[in-house]
Amino acid sequence: MPGRRQHGEGSVYHRKDRNQWVAVADLGWRNGKRDRREFTGPTPGAAIEKRARFLDRRRDGFTLPRGRQPTVAEWVLHWCHHTVKGRVDPNTWYRSYRQKCEDLIAPYFEKVPLAELSAEDVEDWHAALLERPSRRGGTLSPSTVVTAHAIFSSCLKEAVRRKRMPFNPCSIVSPPHADREPPDPPSADELDAVLAACREWPTGARWVLAICTGLRQSEALGLRWRDVRLTGAASVMVRKPQSRISGEWVWKDPKSRKSRRSVPLPAIAVGALKAHRERQAVADIGGLVFTRASGEPVHGSTDWEDWQALLGSAGVRRYRVHDIRHAYATELLEAGEDPRVVQDLMGWSTAKMAEIYQHVRPAMHARVVARLDERFGG
Repeated sequence: MPGRRQHGEGSVYHRKDRNQWVAVADLGWRNGKRDRREFTGPTPGAAIEKRARFLDRRRDGFTLPRGRQPTVAEWVLHWCHHTVKGRVDPNTWYRSYRQKCEDLIAPYFEKVPLAELSAEDVEDWHAALLERPSRRGGTLSPSTVVTAHAIFSSCLKEAVRRKRMPFNPCSIVSPPHADREPPDPPSADELDAVLAACREWPTGARWVLAICTGLRQSEALGLRWRDVRLTGAASVMVRKPQSRISGEWVWKDPKSRKSRRSVPLPAIAVGALKAHRERQAVADIGGLVFTRASGEPVHGSTDWEDWQALLGSAGVRRYRVHDIRHAYATELLEAGEDPRVVQDLMGWSTAKMAEIYQHVRPAMHARVVARLDERFGG
């Protein structure tokens, strides 16, 4: 007995004059007319498979209308769900591209025909975003608008390539200026206080590893025992960062080719990880180093809450988890390490990232003065 039809599935019939099978997708009523799509194939199965792929894509996002030019909003949603989704990291798409397209771009251009979008429309959009309230209080930051502008511009470039519009208005409109906030990592004294607290903290090894390696949160939570070497030249190998997307755990490829790297472990991290492995009561089947008590992966929000609790117990002010990574880079640079080595250990794609840390390197400036005094006297 055939299964019950899914929403959108219509009939399947044989078109004798062309000797082909047709699977119909019934999309309901639109503007007073029935919206039906036909998918053909040499066999019923081939036609049905085409229809199924179309309906799957349509359930994930917007499908462009037929018979008229799309609005800007329609094109943005189509591009987001059907064009760029497979080109970028899944976590980046879910947390950045999708959020910006659905929340910060499409709602502002629901009635603007794509081919008629002007530079003035983009400028008005910038102004509206800068006045929009933020969930954290105040209004959206210029950096958020800059990111939305970059995504919108990429979307419109694709429209130009496909001859949907004559030119990309974002290319002649500058986004608002956004000064990148310099990192404010924990000081050396604060790190010492945290390391002392880690000795008695149930998940102390997690934070000793972070302080001693600068791993990203997703890299640390996705770390597996097979990628940890605790003898000889101890190190961890970063391979598959962990992320949670739409309720599903995902182990993704590293952020860049440079992100796949080996990071050496100092003795304090080796000792903490050995003790952690001996205490690990429930092992994850995939060999995760850090898990919940049930053996399941640790959620990023749970990890953040644990970090805040540890800071409180150590009497240290609140920092983001990512600030530990900034502290690691700062320690290396203040110790006089070659920026190229720091780039390799941090997994940066370019050495330019080290410039972000220049303002927090007073120890390096002091060394320069000492060398000049030694050379020229004073």
